[in-house]
Amino acid sequence: MSLGRDTTPAPDTEAATEADTRADTRADTRADTVDAATVAELERALEETTDPAPPPLPPISWVAGLGAAVYWTTWQDLERWLAAFVRFHTEDLQGLRAAMKELAERRPPPYDKREWQYPAHWVEAMAAVIATPGPHPGGRLPDLSRVSAPHWLLLRRLAELHAAVRDGTPPPYLLATPTTGTGGLAPAALVARIEGYERAGVEALPADLQQALLRLPHRTPPEVAARASRLTCAAGVTLAGWLARRPLPRTRIGWRHGSGRYLDDREPAATDDPSLVPGIRAEPTGLELVDHLLSDPRPSRWQADGDDPGGWVAMLPHDREAMAAHLLPHLLCREHGSHLELAHVQTLTATDGQPGEAIALLVAYFLLNRKGNRASSGVSLLLDLAARGDLPAAEVGRQLALLLRRTWLKPVSLRESMELAADRGGHHLWQVMTGLLPVYLPGPGERAHAAHTQALGLAARIADRTGARGALPCVAEIAGRTGDSGLIRAARRLHASLT
Repeated sequence: MSLGRDTTPAPDTEAATEADTRADTRADTRADTVDAATVAELERALEETTDPAPPPLPPISWVAGLGAAVYWTTWQDLERWLAAFVRFHTEDLQGLRAAMKELAERRPPPYDKREWQYPAHWVEAMAAVIATPGPHPGGRLPDLSRVSAPHWLLLRRLAELHAAVRDGTPPPYLLATPTTGTGGLAPAALVARIEGYERAGVEALPADLQQALLRLPHRTPPEVAARASRLTCAAGVTLAGWLARRPLPRTRIGWRHGSGRYLDDREPAATDDPSLVPGIRAEPTGLELVDHLLSDPRPSRWQADGDDPGGWVAMLPHDREAMAAHLLPHLLCREHGSHLELAHVQTLTATDGQPGEAIALLVAYFLLNRKGNRASSGVSLLLDLAARGDLPAAEVGRQLALLLRRTWLKPVSLRESMELAADRGGHHLWQVMTGLLPVYLPGPGERAHAAHTQALGLAARIADRTGARGALPCVAEIAGRTGDSGLIRAARRLHASLT
C-alpha cells in the first residue's frame, strides 16, 4: 500500500491430412517435457514469493516516533500511526505537538491541493492542526465516482478523524485498529473498546465503527456476543445487531467484450481486449460505508490517484472473496499492464472467507501471467490455498480456460505452472483439469489447434500422477470422433487412462 504523495491467437483448423497429423505429434512431444531452465526460474520465483502470515501489529509506544514518516510505506504503518496519534492526543498532547511540528516542517499540509487523494495528505493536515493551533481548512475528499469503494472507506475514516482533530474532539482511542497482522479485529477487543466509550460518554466516529465491524470474524464466542447485547450506546447497539445479523456477501464475475457481454463459457472470443465485471451482493445493513463496500465494485479498470490495492485486504479480512472482487476490475489491462501485483493477491491466502470465482480467477491469472521472460509464480498462490484446504480447484480450472479463450495469455504458461505444481506434490491438480477441460477443449464444429492437444497431454500426465479415474464427457466425445489427428489420439489415451 503506497501512502506517499502524488508525483507529476488465431487458431489453426483441425485437419485430417498427414502433415497435420505429424505436426500434432510434434506438439505432443513438446508437451511431454518442460524446459529445465524454465522450471528453475519458476522455482526461484516460488521461493521468493512465499511469505508467512504477518505478526500482530505492535503499537508505537513513544510519542516522538510519530514525527518520523513511518506511515509512508504500508497499511500496517498507517494503522499504527493513527492509533498512536489518537492515543497521544489524550495522553500527551504537548509531546504530540512537538512531534507534529517536526513532521510539519518536513511535510507541509496539502492546502494547495484541490483534492486530498492520498492518506499522506490527511496525515499532513492533521499534523498541521496539532502543530499550529488555530483555524485550518477543512478536508477535501475526491469525488466518490472516481474512487474505489475500499479507498473511499479509508479516505472517509481519515476525513472524519481530521474533522474531529480540527474541532478538538478526537476520541481517546480508535475502534478499528486491528489486533492481527492481516487486519482482523478480535470481537472481545471491540466490545471492550465500545464499553470504554460507553462509560466515558464518547460517541463513535461512524467510519471508524463501520471499518471495525468489517474487520470482525463471522463467528463470535457466545459470551462476547452476550456482552455486546448489554451495551446501550448507539455504537453498542449497532455492534450487537451486526453480530446477530452479519451479511454474507456473494460474488459473481461477468466478462465484457467491447459493448457486449459473454453469455456462455464456450462462446468464441469477440475481442482481444476483454474486461471483467465483478458483482457483490449482500443484505443491506443501513450502514453507508459497509453497504458501499459490499456492493458491486466500480467496473473501471483505471486506478484513481492515491488508490492502491496493497492494503485493501485489511479492510475486509474475513471476506476474501468479496475483496478479491474489488481487485478484479484492475486485473486485465493489456496496454498499460495490471495494477495488481502477486504480493497483493498473496495476502488474500492469509485471510478468511469461502473462496469462489473471484479468488479462483486471481489464482488462474497469476498461473498464466508473464512479465518479460519470467514466469510469475502463481503456483505459490495455488499451493498456499491448497495447503489451507481453501483451493476452489475446479473453479480455478474453469477460470484458466476462460482466460485462455478470451485473453492474450498463453497456454505455455499453463503447462509450465502445472508441471511445477505437480513436482511440488499437488494432488489437487486433477480437480483443476476437470474444471479446465470442459471449457477449454473444442466442441463439435469448433476449431482445434495444437494447444488443445497439449492440454490433453498435460491432463494425461496429471491423471497418471494422481491416479485419477472416471470418464470426462468432453474427453470421451473427442475420443469417439472419427479420424486420427493428434487431438483425437490424445483424447483416446486420456479416456483409456481414466476408464
